[in-house]
Amino acid sequence: RSGGRTTTYSYSASFAVAVSARPIRAVHRIWADGKLLRTSGGDFVLPGGVLRVHNGGEGQAVDPLIASAEGSEITPAYRGIAYAVFEGLPLADFANRVPNLSFEVEADDGAVTVGAVTADLFAAAGLDAPDVAEAVAEVDGFAVGRAASLRAVMETLALIAPLPMRDGEAGLVIGAAGSDAGTLAADDLGAETGPGVRQAFRVRRGGRASVPETVSVAFADAARDFQTGLQQARTARGGGGRREVVDLPVTLEAGAAKRVAERLLTEAGAARATAEVTLPWRHLAVQPGDRVTHDGALWRVRDWTMEAMGVALSLEAVGADAGVVPAGDPGRIVAQADVPPGATTLLVLDLPELAGEMRGGPRLWLAAAGASAGWRLADLQMSSDAGATWTSAGVAGPGAVIGQTLDALQDGPADRWDEVASVEVELLADAMTLQGRSAASVLAGANLAVIGGELVQFRQAVVTGARRWRLSGLLRGRRGSEAATGGHAAGEMFALLRPGTLVPVDVPLGAVGAELLFRAVGPADMAGVVSVQAVTVAGRSLRPLSPVHLRALREASGDVLIRWTRRSRTGFDWIDGADAPLGEEREAYRLSVATIGGARVAEVAVPEWRYPAADQTADGAGASLTVTVAQISAATGAGAAVTRTLAVPVI
Repeated sequence: RSGGRTTTYSYSASFAVAVSARPIRAVHRIWADGKLLRTSGGDFVLPGGVLRVHNGGEGQAVDPLIASAEGSEITPAYRGIAYAVFEGLPLADFANRVPNLSFEVEADDGAVTVGAVTADLFAAAGLDAPDVAEAVAEVDGFAVGRAASLRAVMETLALIAPLPMRDGEAGLVIGAAGSDAGTLAADDLGAETGPGVRQAFRVRRGGRASVPETVSVAFADAARDFQTGLQQARTARGGGGRREVVDLPVTLEAGAAKRVAERLLTEAGAARATAEVTLPWRHLAVQPGDRVTHDGALWRVRDWTMEAMGVALSLEAVGADAGVVPAGDPGRIVAQADVPPGATTLLVLDLPELAGEMRGGPRLWLAAAGASAGWRLADLQMSSDAGATWTSAGVAGPGAVIGQTLDALQDGPADRWDEVASVEVELLADAMTLQGRSAASVLAGANLAVIGGELVQFRQAVVTGARRWRLSGLLRGRRGSEAATGGHAAGEMFALLRPGTLVPVDVPLGAVGAELLFRAVGPADMAGVVSVQAVTVAGRSLRPLSPVHLRALREASGDVLIRWTRRSRTGFDWIDGADAPLGEEREAYRLSVATIGGARVAEVAVPEWRYPAADQTADGAGASLTVTVAQISAATGAGAAVTRTLAVPVI
């Protein structure tokens, strides 16, 4: 920026993240602050530096970065622990802080049953696997996110599939999912605890307020890139009853989570009914979790105690199966594309002034995009010393709509709608689109594009094939680019000049005429491999526009008065009917008149020049004059010129 100096800083971090307290097979996708950082194929979508994943096997080696920081002699290999090491992770996309990271870990092949997870957890604790063959409910993933007892973990799993638990002599005991202890006979409905005393089957029923009106299950939804999903079951009664939310650290599909919610609600409703009964000692084998039947109703043993010569049981009613459960609706899914970002295509545009601002130096525009559906962004870099050093020129993202022409745009008028010419363009990516707009919208500035060196606008955009569009209803030579309306060819660059998709780069005034190098480095690109574009700065945004309305008038003295109207590169919109702003430090013009021996040249400070009769005679001027006029900029010299052959009336 003229008159000052700007210093920018970029930050990165190197760190290790424990992924699992046990060996894993692989790490697939990684998210940072909810944004996809790495695809399942190992390609970074956002700039990711270097990543090393240690799977936690017995032969795991010491990580070289940790060893270099801590010392190779004392750095452990962390065998049995799976972890990831990020080296030089750029932090610009995460508010210059280490982001929250989520990992897609492959520990098992496909979905597993709750029974299999239970057996695995018991084995990890050094215990014999329990009999949980009936726990057949499947999960796509299960995580223990913090230190917890085995009982606490099993109580969470029991929310997904019934797992009757009790304390045994050797610790936690899990039985089959509710073995059938049979029907309670009439003679068993009490045990003698005193002379002539027999305990009855005593039932209590809680109020409706004790049952939640809704049960919501929060879970990791694989269809949503493992973001939190929510499925709900609701009672038939209305009103503002109690709501219960169960947060499960499992990966499920929406339908499975819906079934869990319905089962928990059904069980909560049935559990309103409780009972107490004392059985003879011969029923000592009945254990918590077992089921008993009384008067056709099914009850589950919640706990039991020894009382004198009997066994006192606390029971809770078992609800009927929920039946057909409505399908779980995962909602609208906007998943991030798990595809490689691919290479970046960069266009460096030296354009006329687009924003109507007065600048002290030239402005270039960078348009970058990728053909892959996984392309997200790229770091734009510039070098002014032939590539010896590179500085950041900004970040491109979202991608610009760019491509190339498939045929040559024919010449056309710059002072009215061109209803004859059209051009077919092929865009870089399938996701890129163009849209037709009304004449009023185009006149207000919509659909401005650059084709070769000409700026055009278009009303119609018709699809002609994959990524191909035919543009017509054109306004030509926009922003003072009418000199480029001719000479087009197939294969010229095309870029839609849409705000927010182009990156402006302001360079010093002294860079006019110098060569600058540019490159775009995306997550899939290597800085030393990407193509480099060399651009000689023309300072097109600083060059005055060509004058218009060039005309000549012969006076009675024989002198010819040549006049013109200036245009301003900072005043394209003629809103108030007054003169557009000058846009230059001073008003100056260079004029030349073709003569028999060459040209007569003059510089003036006003938009007119007098051609004396004596000079006309000396130059051999006739009834017509070929005149060229250009406005002069103090920064870039003469701008675009206008040349006209003017008929000079004879008085």
